Amino acid sequence: MTKVNFLRKIRTEKYNENDLSSAVEIGEVLLREHWHNKSFFTRGYADDLFNLACLHEEIGNLERAAELFSDSARQISAVEGENLNFAERLSGLARVLMQLGICEPAFFMFGNVVNIFRREGVQNLLYADCLYNYANAAADIQRKSDAIECHAQALEIRKKNQAPAEDIVNSLHSLAFVHEADSEHEKAAFYASAAVKYSFGNNHNHARACNYLAGLYENSQKYENALALYEKVMRLVKREVGKQHSSYLNVALRRANLLSLMNKLHESLDAHEEIRDVFARVSGTRHIFYANCLRGMAMLQKNLNFPADAENSIMEAMKIRRTMKENISLDIAFLIRLHLHENNIEKAFDALIYALMCSSREEFCEFQNLFTELLSITKTPTSGDFVNTIELVNDKEKLRPIIQKWTAWENES
Repeated sequence: MTKVNFLRKIRTEKYNENDLSSAVEIGEVLLREHWHNKSFFTRGYADDLFNLACLHEEIGNLERAAELFSDSARQISAVEGENLNFAERLSGLARVLMQLGICEPAFFMFGNVVNIFRREGVQNLLYADCLYNYANAAADIQRKSDAIECHAQALEIRKKNQAPAEDIVNSLHSLAFVHEADSEHEKAAFYASAAVKYSFGNNHNHARACNYLAGLYENSQKYENALALYEKVMRLVKREVGKQHSSYLNVALRRANLLSLMNKLHESLDAHEEIRDVFARVSGTRHIFYANCLRGMAMLQKNLNFPADAENSIMEAMKIRRTMKENISLDIAFLIRLHLHENNIEKAFDALIYALMCSSREEFCEFQNLFTELLSITKTPTSGDFVNTIELVNDKEKLRPIIQKWTAWENES
C-alpha cells in the first residue's frame, strides 16, 4: 500500500469515527504527500482536494473550504474538462460562498453548474440540489422570478425521483419564503399547506411545517387557524421532547401572544404564567427569556386592570435585567406609564428620575417625552420644566431619598 492510499484509509476511518479534526489533519498531510510525489496533476489529487474541502465545510472552516473547492474544480477541469465532476466541485465552492454571504458570485457559479447538468441531460437528485441552491442564491440577490422557476423545477425533480420527504418540504417552504418576502401571503400559505401534508408522519418535520404555516396565518390575521396549528405543534413537540424543551416553550409563547391579539386576555395571561413557571423550573429565574415572560404578563395585567400585579411583574423583570446588565428602558417606560395610568404621580416621578439616572444619551430624549406626559396631567409643561428636571437629576441632595430607595431595591436578594 502506498503512503497516499494509507493516508486515505486513515482519513476515512477517522471520519467514520466522527473524529473530524483528525480527519482534517490527515487530509492536509495527504495533500503535502501529493506535492512530494509531484502527483498534483491527477484525478486522485483533485478528489483528495474535494474530500478535504467537504471536511473543512463540515467543521465550519469556510475560507479554507472555499480555497480547496476552487483548487479541486480547477484541477478536475485541467484533467477532464468541465464535466459533471467539475460541476460538483464548482457547486461546493458556490455553496460555501453563499454561507460566507458572497451571494452574487455564488449565483453565477450555480448557474454554470445548472447549465452543465442540462447539457449532460441529467435529471437526478444531485441536479435537483443544484437547482435548489441556485434558487436560494437568486432569492438572496432579489431575482424573484429565477428563484421561483428553479425552486419549482427542483421540487418536480425531487418528487419524480422520490426524494426524502424532508427535501420536498424544504422546496415547498423555500417557495413559500419567496412569496412571503414579496407579501404574497396567499401563495405562501398554499405552498406551506402542501409542506404540512408532505411532512405528515415525521413529528419533527410536521411540527416545523405546522409552525411556519401558523405564522403565515397569524400575519394574515387568520387567528383561529393559527391558534389551532400552534396548539397542534405544542402537542407534537410535547410528545417528542416534553414541555421543558425550548422548542415547546417558544411555540407556547407564540400561542400566548396570539391569544392576546385575539383579545383573549385571561387565557393569554394563564398561558404566560404557565410558560414562566415551566421555564423557572428548567432554567431558573435569572434569564432574559424569564424577564420577557414577566413583561408580557405585566402588559396583560395592566389591560386586565390588575395594576398591583403588573407593577410586581415589571419590577421583577427590571431587576433581572439590571442584574444581568441588560437594557431596562422598555420595562421602566412601561412602569412609568402604568403609574400615570393609575394617576399615581409621585411613583411615576420617582420612576422617571431613576430612568433618567440610568439612561443612555439616546434614551434620555424618550424619557423626556415621558416627563412631558407626566407634567401634562398636572399642568401645561414649559421649557423651564425640562431645565428644572435636568438640574434636579444633578442635585444629589434632593435626589438622595429617591436614589437610596432604588439602590435598596437593586440590592434586594
